[in-house]
Amino acid sequence: MTRIMGFALLQLAAALFARGRIADAAARTEALRSYSDMLEQLRGLLESDGSPMPVLLETLSRRCTGHARAFVRSLSAAMDQLGERSFQELWQQALEENARLVDEDTKRMLESLGGVLGRYDPATQLEALDACRMHLRQRLDKRQSGRAQETHLILGLSFSASLLLGIILI
Repeated sequence: MTRIMGFALLQLAAALFARGRIADAAARTEALRSYSDMLEQLRGLLESDGSPMPVLLETLSRRCTGHARAFVRSLSAAMDQLGERSFQELWQQALEENARLVDEDTKRMLESLGGVLGRYDPATQLEALDACRMHLRQRLDKRQSGRAQETHLILGLSFSASLLLGIILI
């Protein structure tokens, strides 16, 4: 009886592990989507509005959704430190606090964008935004196309491992 309970608990643990990994993968995909949408909105604001960056960020903080919303709100709240600290430092701090679900390559791309925004002429800023948006879009497309395969892999490995352990237990 104890062995059967142990086997059942192993299966439950495998299901919970798989559920957690699948939820984490979905959150990472959603974070990429959120940052990509935020950059697209920022591009539109830069193109159409000649306002300074703090005003643009305030507008953007009301329009953003998801993970990027926390980033933009954090950055917008820190804009009162502009002058004491550079925009790039504020941007990087906001990323460190809010972009935990983004892979390191994408985070580096976003960091480099912070060094261009509010610093160069509008054409250069738009060019940097486009490059970053393209990078995020490619990462997002790659994640979305491999999502079903990743889910099957997580489920298969979790349950295979738990079955093997269960057989050893019994």
